[in-house]
Amino acid sequence: MHAASVILLCWAVIGAACFFPQALASVTAGVLASLVAVVGLPHGAADHRFARPRLEPVLGTAWLPVFLVGYLAVAVVVVWGWFVAPAATVMAFFLASAWHFGQEEPRLPVGPRCLRPVFRFARGGLVIWMPLVFHPTEAAAILGQVAPGDSGPAIDRAISLLTGLSWIMLMVAAVAWGLQGRTASQRPGQMRRILFTDNGLAASLVALFAVASPLVSFPVYFCAWHSARGLKRLRAELGESWPELARSLAPLTVGAICLVGLAAWLVLGGPGWNGTLIRATFVGLSAVAMPHLLLHGVAPLFEASARPRTTPLRLGSPA
Repeated sequence: MHAASVILLCWAVIGAACFFPQALASVTAGVLASLVAVVGLPHGAADHRFARPRLEPVLGTAWLPVFLVGYLAVAVVVVWGWFVAPAATVMAFFLASAWHFGQEEPRLPVGPRCLRPVFRFARGGLVIWMPLVFHPTEAAAILGQVAPGDSGPAIDRAISLLTGLSWIMLMVAAVAWGLQGRTASQRPGQMRRILFTDNGLAASLVALFAVASPLVSFPVYFCAWHSARGLKRLRAELGESWPELARSLAPLTVGAICLVGLAAWLVLGGPGWNGTLIRATFVGLSAVAMPHLLLHGVAPLFEASARPRTTPLRLGSPA
Protein backbone atom coordinates (compact mmCIF):
# COMPACT_ATOMS: atom_id res chain seq x y z
CA MET A 1 0.00 0.00 0.00
CA HIS A 2 2.82 2.42 0.85
CA ALA A 3 4.62 1.75 -2.45
CA ALA A 4 1.39 2.32 -4.40
CA SER A 5 0.84 5.63 -2.58
CA VAL A 6 4.37 6.80 -3.38
CA ILE A 7 3.90 5.81 -7.05
CA LEU A 8 0.76 7.97 -7.22
CA LEU A 9 2.57 10.83 -5.46
CA CYS A 10 5.48 10.61 -7.92
CA TRP A 11 3.20 10.92 -10.95
CA ALA A 12 1.21 13.73 -9.34
CA VAL A 13 4.44 15.69 -8.81
CA ILE A 14 5.62 14.83 -12.36
CA GLY A 15 2.33 16.25 -13.69
CA ALA A 16 2.75 19.39 -11.60
CA ALA A 17 6.36 19.78 -12.81
CA CYS A 18 5.24 19.47 -16.44
CA PHE A 19 2.16 21.70 -16.34
CA PHE A 20 2.92 24.16 -13.51
CA PRO A 21 6.73 24.46 -13.43
CA GLN A 22 6.85 28.10 -12.33
CA ALA A 23 4.35 27.62 -9.52
CA LEU A 24 6.26 24.56 -8.29
CA ALA A 25 9.61 26.32 -8.51
CA SER A 26 8.40 29.23 -6.39
CA VAL A 27 7.74 27.05 -3.34
CA THR A 28 10.55 24.49 -3.57
CA ALA A 29 12.85 25.89 -0.88
CA GLY A 30 10.05 26.27 1.66
CA VAL A 31 8.56 22.87 0.86
CA LEU A 32 11.99 21.24 1.10
CA ALA A 33 12.69 22.74 4.52
CA SER A 34 9.19 22.02 5.84
CA LEU A 35 9.10 18.38 4.74
CA VAL A 36 12.59 17.69 6.07
CA ALA A 37 11.64 19.31 9.41
CA VAL A 38 8.32 17.47 9.77
CA VAL A 39 9.29 14.00 8.46
CA GLY A 40 13.03 13.84 7.77
CA LEU A 41 14.37 15.14 11.07
CA PRO A 42 12.06 12.95 13.19
CA HIS A 43 13.53 10.00 11.29
CA GLY A 44 16.95 11.01 12.64
CA ALA A 45 15.55 12.10 16.00
CA ALA A 46 14.47 8.49 16.54
CA ASP A 47 18.07 7.31 16.58
CA HIS A 48 18.36 7.28 20.38
CA ARG A 49 15.41 4.88 20.51
CA PHE A 50 16.93 2.78 17.74
CA ALA A 51 20.32 2.81 19.46
CA ARG A 52 19.33 1.88 23.01
CA PRO A 53 18.35 -1.79 22.52
CA ARG A 54 21.48 -2.29 20.42
CA LEU A 55 24.06 -0.38 22.47
CA GLU A 56 22.86 -0.93 26.04
CA PRO A 57 23.44 -4.71 26.09
CA VAL A 58 27.06 -4.08 25.04
CA LEU A 59 27.90 -0.78 26.77
CA GLY A 60 25.59 -0.93 29.79
CA THR A 61 24.66 2.39 31.40
CA ALA A 62 27.38 4.14 29.37
CA TRP A 63 25.38 3.70 26.18
CA LEU A 64 23.68 7.13 26.37
CA PRO A 65 26.77 9.34 26.90
CA VAL A 66 28.68 7.33 24.28
CA PHE A 67 25.80 7.73 21.85
CA LEU A 68 25.34 11.47 22.47
CA VAL A 69 29.05 12.36 22.37
CA GLY A 70 29.65 10.28 19.25
CA TYR A 71 26.57 11.62 17.49
CA LEU A 72 27.36 15.28 18.22
CA ALA A 73 31.04 14.85 17.37
CA VAL A 74 30.25 13.45 13.92
CA ALA A 75 27.69 16.22 13.32
CA VAL A 76 30.23 18.92 14.21
CA VAL A 77 32.86 17.33 11.96
CA VAL A 78 30.39 17.32 9.04
CA VAL A 79 29.50 21.00 9.45
CA TRP A 80 33.20 21.82 9.77
CA GLY A 81 33.88 19.75 6.63
CA TRP A 82 31.50 21.86 4.52
CA PHE A 83 33.76 24.88 5.16
CA VAL A 84 37.20 23.25 5.27
CA ALA A 85 36.90 20.45 2.68
CA PRO A 86 33.57 20.92 0.86
CA ALA A 87 34.41 18.68 -2.12
CA ALA A 88 35.41 15.74 0.07
CA THR A 89 32.36 16.34 2.26
CA VAL A 90 30.03 16.35 -0.75
CA MET A 91 31.47 13.08 -2.06
CA ALA A 92 31.46 11.37 1.34
CA PHE A 93 27.91 12.51 2.06
CA PHE A 94 26.53 11.47 -1.33
CA LEU A 95 28.24 8.07 -1.42
CA ALA A 96 27.35 7.27 2.20
CA SER A 97 23.75 8.32 1.53
CA ALA A 98 23.53 6.10 -1.56
CA TRP A 99 24.85 3.15 0.44
CA HIS A 100 22.44 3.82 3.34
CA PHE A 101 19.41 4.35 1.11
CA GLY A 102 20.26 1.10 -0.68
CA GLN A 103 20.52 -0.81 2.59
CA GLU A 104 17.07 0.44 3.56
CA GLU A 105 15.45 -0.57 0.26
CA PRO A 106 13.44 -3.84 0.17
CA ARG A 107 15.83 -6.80 0.00
CA LEU A 108 14.37 -8.81 -2.83
CA PRO A 109 15.82 -12.09 -4.14
CA VAL A 110 16.98 -10.74 -7.50
CA GLY A 111 20.22 -11.45 -9.33
CA PRO A 112 23.37 -13.26 -8.17
CA ARG A 113 23.84 -12.98 -4.42
CA CYS A 114 27.34 -11.50 -4.80
CA LEU A 115 25.98 -8.61 -6.91
CA ARG A 116 23.01 -7.71 -4.71
CA PRO A 117 24.99 -5.19 -2.56
CA VAL A 118 26.05 -3.40 -5.77
CA PHE A 119 22.45 -3.44 -7.02
CA ARG A 120 21.25 -1.98 -3.71
CA PHE A 121 23.91 0.75 -3.86
CA ALA A 122 22.87 1.65 -7.42
CA ARG A 123 19.18 1.64 -6.49
CA GLY A 124 19.65 3.65 -3.30
CA GLY A 125 21.67 6.28 -5.15
CA LEU A 126 19.08 6.96 -7.84
CA VAL A 127 18.06 10.12 -5.98
CA ILE A 128 21.69 11.27 -6.46
CA TRP A 129 22.67 9.78 -9.84
CA MET A 130 19.60 10.98 -11.74
CA PRO A 131 19.78 14.71 -10.82
CA LEU A 132 23.52 14.78 -11.54
CA VAL A 133 22.90 13.36 -15.04
CA PHE A 134 19.59 15.02 -15.94
CA HIS A 135 19.87 18.30 -13.97
CA PRO A 136 23.63 18.99 -13.86
CA THR A 137 23.32 22.78 -13.94
CA GLU A 138 20.71 22.92 -11.20
CA ALA A 139 22.57 20.37 -9.05
CA ALA A 140 25.77 22.42 -9.38
CA ALA A 141 23.88 25.61 -8.51
CA ILE A 142 22.38 24.02 -5.38
CA LEU A 143 25.77 22.75 -4.20
CA GLY A 144 27.24 26.15 -5.03
CA GLN A 145 24.72 27.72 -2.66
CA VAL A 146 25.46 25.17 0.06
CA ALA A 147 29.27 25.32 -0.06
CA PRO A 148 31.37 28.42 0.75
CA GLY A 149 31.79 30.94 -2.05
CA ASP A 150 35.47 30.20 -2.80
CA SER A 151 35.02 26.43 -3.23
CA GLY A 152 33.58 26.50 -6.75
CA PRO A 153 36.46 24.72 -8.57
CA ALA A 154 36.69 21.97 -5.94
CA ILE A 155 32.92 21.44 -6.04
CA ASP A 156 33.05 21.27 -9.85
CA ARG A 157 35.69 18.52 -9.68
CA ALA A 158 33.64 16.58 -7.17
CA ILE A 159 30.55 16.89 -9.36
CA SER A 160 32.51 15.65 -12.39
CA LEU A 161 33.67 12.56 -10.50
CA LEU A 162 30.20 11.89 -9.13
CA THR A 163 28.63 12.35 -12.57
CA GLY A 164 30.99 9.78 -14.08
CA LEU A 165 30.08 7.36 -11.29
CA SER A 166 26.40 8.19 -11.82
CA TRP A 167 26.45 6.94 -15.42
CA ILE A 168 27.96 3.64 -14.28
CA MET A 169 25.49 3.25 -11.43
CA LEU A 170 22.53 4.02 -13.69
CA MET A 171 23.59 1.21 -16.00
CA VAL A 172 23.91 -1.13 -13.00
CA ALA A 173 20.46 -0.05 -11.76
CA ALA A 174 19.00 -0.69 -15.23
CA VAL A 175 20.44 -4.22 -15.21
CA ALA A 176 19.00 -4.84 -11.73
CA TRP A 177 15.61 -3.48 -12.85
CA GLY A 178 15.59 -5.79 -15.89
CA LEU A 179 16.60 -8.82 -13.82
CA GLN A 180 13.86 -8.04 -11.33
CA GLY A 181 11.29 -7.82 -14.12
CA ARG A 182 12.40 -11.18 -15.50
CA THR A 183 12.32 -12.74 -12.03
CA ALA A 184 8.84 -11.32 -11.45
CA SER A 185 7.55 -12.89 -14.65
CA GLN A 186 8.79 -16.29 -13.43
CA ARG A 187 7.41 -16.08 -9.87
CA PRO A 188 3.83 -16.95 -8.90
CA GLY A 189 1.36 -15.25 -6.59
CA GLN A 190 2.33 -12.67 -4.00
CA MET A 191 6.05 -12.54 -4.81
CA ARG A 192 5.21 -11.72 -8.42
CA ARG A 193 3.04 -8.79 -7.30
CA ILE A 194 5.69 -7.55 -4.88
CA LEU A 195 8.42 -7.60 -7.52
CA PHE A 196 6.30 -5.90 -10.17
CA THR A 197 5.11 -3.25 -7.70
CA ASP A 198 8.68 -2.54 -6.63
CA ASN A 199 9.75 -2.27 -10.27
CA GLY A 200 6.88 0.16 -10.85
CA LEU A 201 8.04 2.20 -7.87
CA ALA A 202 11.63 2.31 -9.17
CA ALA A 203 10.43 3.38 -12.63
CA SER A 204 8.22 6.10 -11.10
CA LEU A 205 11.06 7.45 -8.98
CA VAL A 206 13.39 7.49 -11.99
CA ALA A 207 10.79 9.46 -13.98
CA LEU A 208 10.36 11.87 -11.05
CA PHE A 209 14.13 12.41 -10.68
CA ALA A 210 14.46 12.99 -14.43
CA VAL A 211 11.61 15.50 -14.75
CA ALA A 212 11.35 17.40 -11.46
CA SER A 213 13.85 19.73 -9.82
CA PRO A 214 16.13 18.04 -7.25
CA LEU A 215 14.61 20.39 -4.67
CA VAL A 216 11.27 18.70 -5.35
CA SER A 217 12.25 15.09 -6.08
CA PHE A 218 14.61 14.74 -3.11
CA PRO A 219 12.04 15.51 -0.37
CA VAL A 220 9.48 13.24 -2.10
CA TYR A 221 11.92 10.32 -1.97
CA PHE A 222 13.55 11.12 1.37
CA CYS A 223 10.40 12.00 3.30
CA ALA A 224 7.58 10.05 1.63
CA TRP A 225 9.55 6.85 1.02
CA HIS A 226 12.79 6.53 3.01
CA SER A 227 11.94 8.33 6.26
CA ALA A 228 8.32 7.17 6.38
CA ARG A 229 9.40 3.52 6.04
CA GLY A 230 12.07 3.96 8.70
CA LEU A 231 9.61 5.45 11.17
CA LYS A 232 7.08 2.72 10.38
CA ARG A 233 9.66 0.00 11.14
CA LEU A 234 10.69 1.70 14.38
CA ARG A 235 7.07 2.05 15.51
CA ALA A 236 6.51 -1.66 14.89
CA GLU A 237 9.72 -2.54 16.76
CA LEU A 238 8.73 -0.42 19.77
CA GLY A 239 5.07 -1.47 19.69
CA GLU A 240 3.81 2.11 19.97
CA SER A 241 1.01 4.04 18.31
CA TRP A 242 1.81 6.92 15.96
CA PRO A 243 0.83 9.58 18.56
CA GLU A 244 3.05 7.90 21.18
CA LEU A 245 5.98 7.77 18.78
CA ALA A 246 5.43 11.39 17.73
CA ARG A 247 5.39 12.56 21.36
CA SER A 248 8.60 10.69 22.13
CA LEU A 249 10.41 12.17 19.11
CA ALA A 250 9.11 15.72 19.45
CA PRO A 251 11.73 17.04 21.94
CA LEU A 252 14.76 15.95 19.91
CA THR A 253 13.12 17.02 16.65
CA VAL A 254 12.43 20.51 18.00
CA GLY A 255 15.95 20.62 19.44
CA ALA A 256 17.47 19.67 16.07
CA ILE A 257 15.40 22.34 14.28
CA CYS A 258 16.53 24.94 16.82
CA LEU A 259 20.20 23.95 16.42
CA VAL A 260 19.94 24.15 12.63
CA GLY A 261 18.23 27.53 12.94
CA LEU A 262 20.95 28.77 15.29
CA ALA A 263 23.66 27.51 12.96
CA ALA A 264 21.92 29.21 10.02
CA TRP A 265 21.90 32.49 11.92
CA LEU A 266 25.53 32.24 13.04
CA VAL A 267 27.47 30.50 10.25
CA LEU A 268 25.20 29.20 7.47
CA GLY A 269 23.90 32.42 5.96
CA GLY A 270 23.63 32.17 2.18
CA PRO A 271 22.83 34.52 -0.69
CA GLY A 272 19.32 35.75 0.06
CA TRP A 273 16.55 34.05 2.03
CA ASN A 274 16.27 31.07 -0.33
CA GLY A 275 20.04 30.59 -0.30
CA THR A 276 20.13 30.60 3.49
CA LEU A 277 17.20 28.19 3.67
CA ILE A 278 18.77 25.77 1.17
CA ARG A 279 22.19 25.94 2.82
CA ALA A 280 20.79 25.47 6.32
CA THR A 281 18.59 22.58 5.18
CA PHE A 282 21.33 20.68 3.35
CA VAL A 283 24.12 21.30 5.83
CA GLY A 284 21.81 20.61 8.76
CA LEU A 285 20.47 17.47 7.09
CA SER A 286 23.96 16.18 6.35
CA ALA A 287 25.06 16.92 9.93
CA VAL A 288 22.21 14.73 11.21
CA ALA A 289 22.44 12.21 8.38
CA MET A 290 26.10 11.20 8.71
CA PRO A 291 25.88 10.03 12.35
CA HIS A 292 22.55 8.40 11.43
CA LEU A 293 24.24 6.49 8.59
CA LEU A 294 27.13 5.42 10.80
CA LEU A 295 24.78 4.28 13.57
CA HIS A 296 22.74 2.13 11.22
CA GLY A 297 25.94 0.83 9.64
CA VAL A 298 27.50 -0.36 12.91
CA ALA A 299 24.22 -1.51 14.51
CA PRO A 300 24.53 -5.06 13.11
CA LEU A 301 27.93 -5.36 14.82
CA PHE A 302 26.43 -4.44 18.20
CA GLU A 303 23.48 -6.74 17.58
CA ALA A 304 25.88 -9.61 16.91
CA SER A 305 27.88 -8.83 20.07
CA ALA A 306 24.71 -8.67 22.14
CA ARG A 307 23.43 -12.08 21.08
CA PRO A 308 23.80 -14.66 23.84
CA ARG A 309 26.63 -16.98 23.09
CA THR A 310 25.93 -20.57 23.92
CA THR A 311 28.44 -23.34 24.25
CA PRO A 312 27.35 -26.58 22.63
CA LEU A 313 26.86 -29.45 25.09
CA ARG A 314 29.53 -32.10 24.72
CA LEU A 315 28.85 -35.56 26.02
CA GLY A 316 32.03 -36.95 27.44
CA SER A 317 32.77 -40.67 27.46
CA PRO A 318 32.08 -42.44 30.74
CA ALA A 319 35.06 -42.76 33.09
